Amino acid sequence: MNKDDFFIGWADTPKVDRRFFLGAGLGLLAGTAATATGIAALQKPAGPGTWNMGEVRDWRGIATAEPYGMLRTLELDGTPRTALLGCQGKCGVSAKIGALAGKPVVVQGSLIQRGRHAMIAVIDGLDWIREDVDGEIGDLAFPTPEPIMNVSLNGEILDTKCWFGAMRPSSGKVHKSCASLCIRSGLPPAFYVEDPKQQSALMVMTSGGYGHNKDLLPYVADPVSITGQVQRFGDLFLLDAPVSAISRL
Repeated sequence: MNKDDFFIGWADTPKVDRRFFLGAGLGLLAGTAATATGIAALQKPAGPGTWNMGEVRDWRGIATAEPYGMLRTLELDGTPRTALLGCQGKCGVSAKIGALAGKPVVVQGSLIQRGRHAMIAVIDGLDWIREDVDGEIGDLAFPTPEPIMNVSLNGEILDTKCWFGAMRPSSGKVHKSCASLCIRSGLPPAFYVEDPKQQSALMVMTSGGYGHNKDLLPYVADPVSITGQVQRFGDLFLLDAPVSAISRL
């Protein structure tokens, strides 16, 4: 009888078993790698947003606190652009703009950017904004929102800071608690829509021209439908709709 037909604990592993274990091990490794690659390929990209917290600089422009803290500036690409404002953590800064709203200011902070979407994360403390005594309003005055069309859209409510580049992932269920905390703390919320051809749009959310806050929390990061009005606000798009116009899908 062939001795390879038996297993003896203190003896060498039979050749037939060595071949089986080697093949099974290699197959298991290959299968695990293929499964991991397939799962990763099905995930949505985290997005191209960036934020280098160490690159703090002065930004000059015109500030506003409504509907959210914003800076209209030439220093993003030489044309009038709007950067949302937020703190280093999870908080808005509208209340600290005060009497400087509508005036030339200097804001100190670092840039969070995703494509043409931008936010300046201001430094901690009360001295992140000061009046620019040599500045001029010129073409930087904030425009009046211009109605474009009434719409009914399906998408997701998210916080702008994380989506612009402060956090990855920045959408979906895995980001729900973070997005809720950001919006609760005053960071501007936005509505993200994407069609079957993967064409997407992001609109900052308002209600009657004013900012949203805790009223949106029940719907953050869930699939929802919103009926409202798309407005052009300089280089930004707004979606103006009350909470009553939001329904869960």
